[in-house]
Amino acid sequence: MTSQRRSLLIGIVVGLVIAMAIWGVSEYVLSRRASIPSTVESAPQPASTDLTSQTPDPGASMQLSEEEQKAIGVETVEVKRQSVRKEITAPGKVSEPETGIGVISARISGRIDKLLLNVTGETVNRGQPVALIYSPDVFTAAEEYRLALENRQRLSGSKESEAISEADALVRASRRRLELWGLTEEQVDEISKASEASVQLTTFSPISGVISKRNVSEGQYVKEGDVLYTLTDLSSVWIQADIFEADIPLIRNGQTAKISAASLGNGSLQGTVSFLQPAVDPQTRTMTARIQVANPQMRLRPGMFVQVSFQAPISSDTVAVPRSAVLDTGKEKIVYVAKDDGIFEKRAIEAETVGDDYYAAIKGIRPGERVVTHGNFLIDSQTRLTGTITGMFGGSKAFGGDNAPPQGAASDYKISLQSEPAPPKGGSEGTFHVKVTGPDGKPVSDAQVQMQLLMPAMPSMGMGEMRSMIDFMWNGSEYVGKGPVAMAGPWSVTVEARRNGQLLGVYRSRFDAK
Repeated sequence: MTSQRRSLLIGIVVGLVIAMAIWGVSEYVLSRRASIPSTVESAPQPASTDLTSQTPDPGASMQLSEEEQKAIGVETVEVKRQSVRKEITAPGKVSEPETGIGVISARISGRIDKLLLNVTGETVNRGQPVALIYSPDVFTAAEEYRLALENRQRLSGSKESEAISEADALVRASRRRLELWGLTEEQVDEISKASEASVQLTTFSPISGVISKRNVSEGQYVKEGDVLYTLTDLSSVWIQADIFEADIPLIRNGQTAKISAASLGNGSLQGTVSFLQPAVDPQTRTMTARIQVANPQMRLRPGMFVQVSFQAPISSDTVAVPRSAVLDTGKEKIVYVAKDDGIFEKRAIEAETVGDDYYAAIKGIRPGERVVTHGNFLIDSQTRLTGTITGMFGGSKAFGGDNAPPQGAASDYKISLQSEPAPPKGGSEGTFHVKVTGPDGKPVSDAQVQMQLLMPAMPSMGMGEMRSMIDFMWNGSEYVGKGPVAMAGPWSVTVEARRNGQLLGVYRSRFDAK
C-alpha cells in the first residue's frame, strides 16, 4: 500500500469517528431537552418606570364593586352637547368717558360778580346755579319787558283792538329775547313782578357732572359763549382694558365684561365692549378694548386700576367633557366611561379646544355617556401599577397567565394582610402579618408567601421606581415578614401565596406610609 492510500484511509476513518461523535452529542442534547418540562416559569421582569407605556389599550373594561367605588368616592356626570367657554382676564384702567364731557358757557356778555362753584372736583347737578353775571344788555332787555307789560296793562281797557294787539306782540317779543339769553321762566316772571329790573343774572348748569376745570374768576368779563366750567359726567365711565395678542380673536364688540376693583370689595360691575382699538401696541403687544360701565355711587373713579374678565365662547354645540374627568398624560387624554355593573371603560379622546370647565371633544366620547369626574385618578394610578383595578381597596383575589390555579380551587382561598405599625412608617422597618385560609376555612400552614412593595416613578421629582420583596415565615398561627418601607407616600402592595410552585391566590391593596 502506498503512503498516499494509507493517508486517505486514515482520513476516512477519522471523519467517520468525528461524525459518530457529533451524532451522539446531538442525541444526548435532544434527550435532555425532552426530559425538561415545557411549562417553565419565566423570570420576573423589572417594571418599567415609564408609566405611560404601561397604560392599558384604550377600550379596556375594568370593574369595581360598590364598596370600592364608595371607598374612593367615585362620581360620574353625563356628557352633553353645549357651549364651551373660556375666561379671559386683562388689566384695565378707569378713564373719563369722552361722550360725558360737557361745558357750562356764558349765554350773555358781562362781568362775573360771583362764582358759586370754585373748586375743581366738585359735583354739579343739572339746574344748579353756578355764577352771577352782571350784563347791561340783559338789564336793558329786562327793563323793556317790564315796560311792555305796563303798556299792555294800560291798554287793557281800550276799545282799539289794533293797539292792544301791538302791545301784546311787544310783550311776546321782549319776553322771547330774555329767554334766548338763557333766562328761565321763573326769572322772567320775577322781572314782570319786580318794581325795577335786576342788575344780576343767575347762570344755571345745563348738565350734571364733576368739575374738571374752572376757566374764569370773579370780576372777569366774559363774552357770550365763553366757557365758565368744564364738567365730566361720571355716571358711566370707560374701562381701557389691555387684551393680549393670543386673546384678541375671542373679544368682540357688544361682549359682556365683568369689572372687579378694590373699591368694589367682593362685588363687581357689568359692562359692555363698545370699541376695539384697530392696532396693537408695539411695546406691550396688547390691544385696547373700551368697555362702557355704569358707575352708581361713583365707586369707580378715573385713574383707578381694575381687573377685567370676559366669558368668551370658544366652541358652540359641541360634546363637552368636564375637565375633572380628563387625565392628560402628555401623549393622550384619558377618560373613564361608567358602564353597568360597576364596569369602567378606559377611553382616549381627542379635544380641539379646552375651556375653563370643559374640553370640546371631537372623538372618543358620545353625548349621553357618563364619565368619572372624581376618583378617576386613583383608578388610573392603580391600573398603571397592576394592570387591573379589581381589588384596589380590600384585597380581592386575582389570577391569570401561566400561574393560574386549577379552576374551582383557588377562588376558595382567602388572604388577609395587617401591618405593624398601621399604617407603616416611612424610612423604617415594618412588620407584616398574613393569613391564608383554605377552602375548608382552616389556616394554610405550608404555603410560600411573598409580598412586593412598589412605589411608581415620579419623573417630575427626579425619583425612580422603588420596590422591595419580603418573604414570610409561618410562626404557628400566621405568616410574619419584616422589611423596609423606604419612604413615606403611597405604596402598592401585592401578596402571593403558593404551594409547591402552584399559585393559590393574590392579594392586592395599597397604603400610605406616614
